[in-house]
Amino acid sequence: MSACCIYFACASQPGSPQDPLLVEAGSHDSGTMLPFDAAYVDVEVEADILPADAGPDAAPTGCANQQDGTPCKAAPDLCHTDGVCMMGKCMAPGVRADGYNWKLNDVNARCCGGVSLTTTTDINCGACGITCNGGNGESCSALAGHYFCRGCKTNQGCWSKCCSLSFMPPSCAASDCNGNCDSTHCPPGSKCVLGNGMSSNYCSY
Repeated sequence: MSACCIYFACASQPGSPQDPLLVEAGSHDSGTMLPFDAAYVDVEVEADILPADAGPDAAPTGCANQQDGTPCKAAPDLCHTDGVCMMGKCMAPGVRADGYNWKLNDVNARCCGGVSLTTTTDINCGACGITCNGGNGESCSALAGHYFCRGCKTNQGCWSKCCSLSFMPPSCAASDCNGNCDSTHCPPGSKCVLGNGMSSNYCSY
């Protein structure tokens, strides 16, 4: 593992029984799509953050005399972290882990692959990487405040291999189709949460 990674994480057949789910209310919007620069990985960059005691006319001093972990390069967006000094060098900004909540009071505002978006689309439905299968009749829509691939026709067509009939239209659920949570298919960093009678089981960060 490189020095940079010490500080940063380097960069989803009808007939199923009911499976309940917990309500996690939250507003959503379209989000801000930001470009992901793949170069922001374990590379040295020019420092651009001034020391805390710098004067108004000071210029960036680099990392030569700075302790490891001192911020030295500003994050380009909310889904990256500041680069820090390591062994006298300024390391590039790190990528936040998938699922990082980049907007306060919006549970759907998540970083996915270093990009800020809202997990309310057919590509990222409820969690990063949960993709709705249009060929199985699915599209991303809300149920009790959570986003599911809804309208599924078969278990096998779902990302989770469970098309729950607990609510209409049916939803691809993070369930074993016997009412139990199953985190096996949930994206990395997320886990299965019970619906508790409000919706089907779902993946949450």
